[in-house]
Amino acid sequence: MFSRKKPLGLLLLGVSFLLPPPLPAFPLSIEESKNYRDIGKYFEYVIVPERESSLDRVLREDTFWRPNPKATISFPRVKNPLWLRITLIHYGNLPHTFFLHFSSPVVDVFELHSQVKGKWVTQVSGEQVLQRNKPIYSHIPAFPITLSPDETRTIYVKINSANPIFNFVSVYNSRSFIAFSKKQDIFFAAYFGAGFMMFLFSLFLANTLRYRKFFYYFFYLATVLLINSFSTGFMQYVEIGNSHTWKNYLFPITIYLTSVFGLLFTIEFLETEKNFPKATKLTRGFILLFISLIFSIFFLELRNFIQLGVTLVIIPILLALSISLMALFKSKKKLEVILFLFAFGSILIGAALNSLTVQGLIRPIHISSYSLPLGSAIEVFFLSMALVLKVSDYRKATEEKQEIDLQMKIAQKLQNGLLPQKRTHANGHALGFRFSPASDIGGDFVQIIVKDNEIGLFLSDVSGHGIPAAMIASMAKVSLQIWNDSLDKPAYAAERIRLSLLSSLSGHFLSAFFVYLNPKEKILKIANAGHLPMIYLDRMGNLEHITSYGRAINEYIESQIIEKTLPLPDSGTLVLFTDGVIEARNATTGELFGEERFFNLLQKLKEKDPQTICDQVINEVEKFQKSKRSDDDITILAISLEKNPI
Repeated sequence: MFSRKKPLGLLLLGVSFLLPPPLPAFPLSIEESKNYRDIGKYFEYVIVPERESSLDRVLREDTFWRPNPKATISFPRVKNPLWLRITLIHYGNLPHTFFLHFSSPVVDVFELHSQVKGKWVTQVSGEQVLQRNKPIYSHIPAFPITLSPDETRTIYVKINSANPIFNFVSVYNSRSFIAFSKKQDIFFAAYFGAGFMMFLFSLFLANTLRYRKFFYYFFYLATVLLINSFSTGFMQYVEIGNSHTWKNYLFPITIYLTSVFGLLFTIEFLETEKNFPKATKLTRGFILLFISLIFSIFFLELRNFIQLGVTLVIIPILLALSISLMALFKSKKKLEVILFLFAFGSILIGAALNSLTVQGLIRPIHISSYSLPLGSAIEVFFLSMALVLKVSDYRKATEEKQEIDLQMKIAQKLQNGLLPQKRTHANGHALGFRFSPASDIGGDFVQIIVKDNEIGLFLSDVSGHGIPAAMIASMAKVSLQIWNDSLDKPAYAAERIRLSLLSSLSGHFLSAFFVYLNPKEKILKIANAGHLPMIYLDRMGNLEHITSYGRAINEYIESQIIEKTLPLPDSGTLVLFTDGVIEARNATTGELFGEERFFNLLQKLKEKDPQTICDQVINEVEKFQKSKRSDDDITILAISLEKNPI
């Protein structure tokens, strides 16, 4: 059985040696009258190991050529040099120069070999050729091929690339290629010119407004323009040294950086942190993923590194679209979100068309061939419109803030006018005072009135704080001039002040404590309008609460303030304070400073002068609450009863 087949196999093998070598594929007809033709599907290919990759090797009779499986030249995982072969024939009356055009600018080296008048001629294009040696008519690989009438020529093209190989191949006649080159150069000059202007505009916005979203947009736009310099071939013109290896690494790194800055810009522009916290966490997770993937270049082969980036770049686009759709139903500023949605929708469509084209699923006409830069151009346009709206909002917010700042400055001047003038003594009695507002503008204020042998102390706390409280406090101070004329009648003055403020309180109320001192006659008079008691601290450390009946001054209920007259001690310290002292809260535990802690502190300071007492109280309160800002204004006023201060 086996002996019968063996002679037959030897016979077939012998016949195969007698046959002529395999001929190139049937010639492809090209005519001068046809402007443009896609010819990728007419190529044959062979993959040859690097060490054997030479023209002599592929011209050998035993080279097995396979038909190209797609309409494009798509070999993303090929590591060894790829050889392509096509046979062209020109049917025409005159010689004509055609242009063989390869679309991919990220391929490192193109070598075109053809036999002209019996001699092999080699043309080289691609990144490893310096700019001065490149064809002046195009920034992407294109080879002139001059054919005589009825001339047949077989062309061999070698592609040696560290990157994934994606190409659409076209043949042009001279007129159409020159027109195509001019149109292409005009289009991309306009594209990159507009892109550069937007680049400068975003830089100006980032530097002027100092908002993070504008910085992220600046870097995102920069990386998008850099990617398109690769996809359009303009990166070919950048020459740094004789090596172009750095371009192969810069291209995928730029893809990852575009993803990072695109996601950062998305969460800032759409303000997702407060509206969509879970989506924000997910987005930040992907940001960290893309940052970590940049470092995988040290472990992955370059073509795998590029392929991974080209594949994963769809994630940030879909994520941005999803967040913008969520924001569309929640945000009040619909137009900005719609423009953002259109922007990332455009880049998604452009990237999808580009991917389908290089895979050969869509005919590589000019629109689909340059769908990525077109999509990014539309994206930049819509994002720019959205940013213009943002800038308009920020301008309005800035004007409003400036108006508020102006009002705050006026209110601060009013506040400063409410504080007593710097003085250490009143008729020979030592004074102490400290004020710590909860905000830039407070509602507490103090007044010290000094006459011959008479001293008037006034401490008030307006409900709330900020500008409204400061305005009411300012009006109360104006009304306090009534007391200046009748210093020994604090209750009468309190009632007159209440009547003058009724129409201005607008729902607010104020508590106040009036103190009249006559050291010569040893008289102490007080009137309390709903305020905390005054503390009398003697030199032994004993505390006494001094107060009288009276309600806080408000527009609904009469205060019914009752004046009380007491003998004035010869020594010790009188302390007035607002509730901000005892209601100061610990930032960690939420515990209040409290009366007990405050009174114990005063007892420890029994022999100190009034200013030291005030300073120590404020310092201890700030230390307790672990902050210099409280929930309420803090004010403390103290006076020594000795004529000669300690």
